[in-house]
Amino acid sequence: MASVLIISWTHYKILESTIKAKTDEYVSMFVDTILDQINHLDIILTTTKQILTEKHLAIAKSIDYMLKNVPGDLTTEHLRELAEPLDIIELSIADKNGIITNSSVPKYIGFDYKAREITARYMAITDGTIHEISEEPRESVFEDDMPGEINHYVGIAHGEGFIQIGFNAAVITRLQHEINIERNIAQTRIGDNGYGMVLESGVITAHPDEHFLMRNVSGEDWYPSVSSGNGFEWIKIDGEIYYARYKSANDTIVVGLVPEADYYRELRKLRTETSGLLVFVIILMALVVYFILGRLLRPVNHLAKALNEIARGNLDTRIEGSYNNEFDTIKDAVNAMLADIKTYMDDKLSAQRMINDLNTSIMLSQIQPHFLYNSLVVIRQLCREDPKRAEETIVEFAQYLRGNLDSLTLKHPISFEQELGHTQTYLAIEQKRFGCKLKVIYNIQFKDFSLPALTLQPVVENAVRHGVTHKEHGGTVTITVDEADGNAVITVVDDGVGFDPMQTVQSDGRSHIGLENVRSRLAAFCGGKLEIHSKSGVGTSVVITIPKEH
Repeated sequence: MASVLIISWTHYKILESTIKAKTDEYVSMFVDTILDQINHLDIILTTTKQILTEKHLAIAKSIDYMLKNVPGDLTTEHLRELAEPLDIIELSIADKNGIITNSSVPKYIGFDYKAREITARYMAITDGTIHEISEEPRESVFEDDMPGEINHYVGIAHGEGFIQIGFNAAVITRLQHEINIERNIAQTRIGDNGYGMVLESGVITAHPDEHFLMRNVSGEDWYPSVSSGNGFEWIKIDGEIYYARYKSANDTIVVGLVPEADYYRELRKLRTETSGLLVFVIILMALVVYFILGRLLRPVNHLAKALNEIARGNLDTRIEGSYNNEFDTIKDAVNAMLADIKTYMDDKLSAQRMINDLNTSIMLSQIQPHFLYNSLVVIRQLCREDPKRAEETIVEFAQYLRGNLDSLTLKHPISFEQELGHTQTYLAIEQKRFGCKLKVIYNIQFKDFSLPALTLQPVVENAVRHGVTHKEHGGTVTITVDEADGNAVITVVDDGVGFDPMQTVQSDGRSHIGLENVRSRLAAFCGGKLEIHSKSGVGTSVVITIPKEH
């Protein structure tokens, strides 16, 4: 009889352990998801800030190059025309004494940094020891307001002085709005009545009930338990008992809470069902107790050991053996569940890596260094020969840079007219560089559709760089847009040198990663496709097909 009770109790404890493990699993999954979102937000913001800094340092270096190589001085109007298309709020040039000698904001001319506490920070860049001047917003040093909220500065040494750029990093604010931890906490429930909250330095910063927001709980009895690191704990909040799963990173603590009634609901149901069966089991098992005991102990030990491994997070664990009883069903179900979870996690990780690699390739291909250099050389030459055209080219060059950099933050398709305008800006610069060697023909019959940013421009750039400009006398790029069978069809044809489409890397060492990125983004954003037809010595044709409704 004692053996029967032991067996029944063991069976109950196994099921109880399974239920608790599942509860722990979905509460832990919630906590880990929220914490990952917080960590990813920090990484994204840091990366975005770095990209913005590098972008504006590149602009500062370009201006430094122009000042050193272009005859004459840039006027305040020139600085303003450079600053406005690039979202630069302040573009100033200072001498070795820290006095601004020229600026896109006229009232800053003559400003003396030596009289300010920040002198050391600004003057340090004159010897090349610092690029990043200030990271936080600062109040205006003038009686009237600044021309915009400047929350980031960069600068480089120029001669014995320095060039300073102030800009509004609004993209960081947009990212913070899109990855809204508070909204996720408010909209997500754990089970029927469970919920989560985020604590920072003892203050509730995210909670589904707005009355709890900004409540300081560092002095409450339950706070020391959840602030001790990572783990599980039973705690009492405002008189109600919760099963809490908590995990911390730096000063941030994410807590998942399941009310006691919810946590034990399944256990109570199991206990009630088990009680009715226990009487029958006792009578039946009394006749075959030794036989049943021998059959149960082995699979119970295997299952308990496997469940403990699973609880520790080892998803590679599998329950081995054949028991010819109900444990086989549990074993198969658990093994199948573990295999599905492992496959899902591997697929998700692989997809994320693919997305990261694709995004990295896209960002690296946004602005080609050689194009920046060649464009600046053209501008320098035009400044000597035709200042009017030089001024037009500077504006076009700024518009091109802004279009490429804006594409880093776009997560939705844009109108074809926008993409065409960006492409025309690029071609205008290239035509000033190559002159009559580059001819462009537009045959635009249809414009009413959208497509991913930077779809047409990279294809046209490929035709210019690797097609017609490689021919001794140049050639023609023809852009045709029409509609057919419910699709928008874009065709870019050049009569350049062509290439062998079957070769991944061509004889000149170049690859097709730019066109492959366009193809991948077309498929991901709108179900479009890109086809390449080329023949060495004849030319290349690229056909882009985009569904009008996507």
